[in-house]
Amino acid sequence: MRIHLATTIAHALAMMLLVSHGQSVPQSTTAVPSPGSLLPGGAKPWKLIWSDEFDYPNDQLDQRWKSQNSGSTHILSSRWRENAVVSNGTLKLINKKEKRGGNNWTSGNVWTLQEFQYGYFECRYRYAAAEGTNNSFWLMTTSKPPVGKKSFEIDINEGHYPNEVNTNIHNHSDTIVVNGRKTHPTSSKSFKFDVKSGNDNFARDFQTYGLEWSEKELIFYFNGKVLRREKNNFCHSPAPVWLSLAIIPWAGKITDAIHGTQMEVDYVRIYQRK
Repeated sequence: MRIHLATTIAHALAMMLLVSHGQSVPQSTTAVPSPGSLLPGGAKPWKLIWSDEFDYPNDQLDQRWKSQNSGSTHILSSRWRENAVVSNGTLKLINKKEKRGGNNWTSGNVWTLQEFQYGYFECRYRYAAAEGTNNSFWLMTTSKPPVGKKSFEIDINEGHYPNEVNTNIHNHSDTIVVNGRKTHPTSSKSFKFDVKSGNDNFARDFQTYGLEWSEKELIFYFNGKVLRREKNNFCHSPAPVWLSLAIIPWAGKITDAIHGTQMEVDYVRIYQRK
């Protein structure tokens, strides 16, 4: 699965104009072949340590990924293995309007059996083509951290249709009080891109999201370009990689248009420096 990298770069440059408006474009059912990874500083300093190209039968997904398989209280959709489908070289996380697990909607949510610490994490995917959907590629610790370490979450992208990228860094070990309410410390930055008719669209076209995670720094990438750079203050434990689709009211209107939409993942690749 390869296309000319020059085409991908041209698309990325066209999208880097940050604006606050967008136009809906119907979601295509045909996947565009994947380009090579957009590695920081080129390929030479990196070695591939784990990847999933989703080029296998659907029943083999469970050999590398776990599924939620339960209801949800913090979002509007329960999430099940049946909503995560591998076919034609991609993983589809599918929204359905159906009552299950105490929720009125179902979606897909999977995470890797293996855990990782530091490196470059990259995923190429496109959004579900409806408002009210949260299309996510992220890392989060799932076990008790070692003494002196913290539980954390790094949202490489929580994508909202049609044109929004959201990056978040959560400290789940500590507590702060905001407006009289206890919560955990969070650092968030959001970006909106140009998706006017004729330009790239986040549900129609695949985009590439990356994170360079080191002991000292967190660098977020969008189509090979640095989007955000932060000091790494507490993300120092192994964590699995997550791919999640959710239905949430703060990402837009919840309508029947959500039914049947899907977050489609081309690949996940993980590199470490040589």
